[in-house]
Amino acid sequence: MSGKGSQGNALANKHNTAVIHLRPERAEDEAFLFALFCASREAEFAALSLPQRESLLRFQYQAQSRDYAARFPHSQHSIVEFGGQAAGRLLLNREADEIRVVDIAIVPELQRRGIASDVLRSLISEAEDNGMALRLSVWRSNPALALYRQLGFCVRAESATHLELEWRPHLD
Repeated sequence: MSGKGSQGNALANKHNTAVIHLRPERAEDEAFLFALFCASREAEFAALSLPQRESLLRFQYQAQSRDYAARFPHSQHSIVEFGGQAAGRLLLNREADEIRVVDIAIVPELQRRGIASDVLRSLISEAEDNGMALRLSVWRSNPALALYRQLGFCVRAESATHLELEWRPHLD
């Protein structure tokens, strides 16, 4: 996963024999991406009726997509595949001095299998090789915060709801 064109790369998964593969997002991935978005927010909207929940989630999904497109127009949209199946998404934005993980999400049933860890380790390796920072923003309540800290991310800035995290290469 190095360089600007890191689409279609296989990563070794240390926790499983299945291979992690990144491929470019395609139009036919839309239903999977919406289902992934909904699954990551299921608990937040559980009290709503199904029609209300679906309508609100569709609205939020579309708003997030427009926001990402406006703020990161040159971002790289990938589907994370695990064992040949769509397992998540990775949205990256590369600048001269940083690699930004705009969004990373793994379907709930495949979480805690090392998929996101291996993707992030690969990005850390790329950042280190290029002397760049790797940055992301995360909700303070996101359980993945423990993973980010374990991988060496440090708090760069904070707000009432989010932490801006950064991994920097060791400068010898």
